[in-house]
Amino acid sequence: MRLPVALSSGPLCIRKANDRSRSMTKEEHLKSELKRLSEEGADAVRRLTEPTPRHFALEEAPAVLLTEALLRLASLLGASDIHVSPGEENVLVRFRIDGDLRDHLSFPKEGYPAVCARLKISSGMNVAETHLPQDGRLSFSFYGKEYDVRVSSFLTIHGETFVLRLLVRDCPFTFESLGYRPSERAAVKRMLAKPGLVLITGPTGCGKSTTLACFLLMLATRSRHIVTIEDPVEYIVSGTDQLSLPSDGKLRFADALRSVLRQDPDILMVGEIRDEETARTAVRAAITGRLLLSTLHTSDAAAAIPRLRDLGIRDGFLADALSGVIAQRLVKRLCPHCRRPYMTDAKEASRLGLPEGTTLFRAAGCERCGGRGTVGRTAVHEVLEVSDRIRDGIRKGCSASELAFLAREDGMKTLRENAEALLLSGEIDKTEYCRVCGIPTEEEHEQT
Repeated sequence: MRLPVALSSGPLCIRKANDRSRSMTKEEHLKSELKRLSEEGADAVRRLTEPTPRHFALEEAPAVLLTEALLRLASLLGASDIHVSPGEENVLVRFRIDGDLRDHLSFPKEGYPAVCARLKISSGMNVAETHLPQDGRLSFSFYGKEYDVRVSSFLTIHGETFVLRLLVRDCPFTFESLGYRPSERAAVKRMLAKPGLVLITGPTGCGKSTTLACFLLMLATRSRHIVTIEDPVEYIVSGTDQLSLPSDGKLRFADALRSVLRQDPDILMVGEIRDEETARTAVRAAITGRLLLSTLHTSDAAAAIPRLRDLGIRDGFLADALSGVIAQRLVKRLCPHCRRPYMTDAKEASRLGLPEGTTLFRAAGCERCGGRGTVGRTAVHEVLEVSDRIRDGIRKGCSASELAFLAREDGMKTLRENAEALLLSGEIDKTEYCRVCGIPTEEEHEQT
């Protein structure tokens, strides 16, 4: 269902009531609206759970206004998720921004049933069902951007909790903005210019889907037939045929891939290789002259090879099919306006594997970054291009560490090396560096 959240019209148009409101930023307007809606008092809160009077337009009901204001503010702040969690007396609303959950609003629980009903109606859920988990979708537009929202609900001891995942319909990034070094950019372009299997690896939430969408945007031309199989479709990529797997599980990745192979595709994108059947079909498609893009959950690039072996792919087929693997992580970028330099002491330098006296930067917080000290995120990559030596190593059954050694000899920069470059340049702080590299934090180090 589409929510009426356009800027020029609708229930939450930014009101220019006085000179003070005219000078407020969009974020301040929405925060003020949320505060007003959540503090209307007992009468307004009771109105949420009462039947809407005939003279009172549904679009003006506080539950509707509150829901749409939350969506607007979340999109304005760049939040990826909205968490709506009931407690004993109040309902807490949190936004996930740059990977961190942050409190943004609390309102009386008395009016929560109306908010639940609004979320369910908007996302196509069963309003009467309160005990079983449900999934739904809705969409809205704000300042020229189209958003799809995946909504999930389940029952807790304090009531139904909701998580809303916000997805920008058109991918906001380009291949050039992904942060590859020149040599890595050239290697990725070589991988994408020929038939074969190209994998993006990393944990959930590391930007794999965004990277794949950027690749497809670069590859999409009228002379190529590109088909994607996703669960669900996250970004709309013009010039491609995108298949979203049904939520009932009746169509699996492997089944869809076999059907799509009969559609004469040049390039295929499979959202994730989850099982042996999908892996075998993907490898077979790559060997028969198609470029196939997909994802895996592995800790680094070389670990994708033993993972595919575990899924039943023989070394000979794997060596013939695989063109490259890209491992990635997302890290928070320090605000360039308020970051503060400092010099490491001997203890800290030793823990980080750096020379004593190395200049690093730490977050401070200012008006431009909202006091957070960070602004957005960037990706750290590890690009393993399958050379002839690595291909021979795969055929011989070499381990992940042996293949990683060969890749480093071929010039591959590891996740740690690329993260260190960002650390030394002041783009990230030591906390993000330690997280990517698996180095214990100061607190964890002291406990061991």
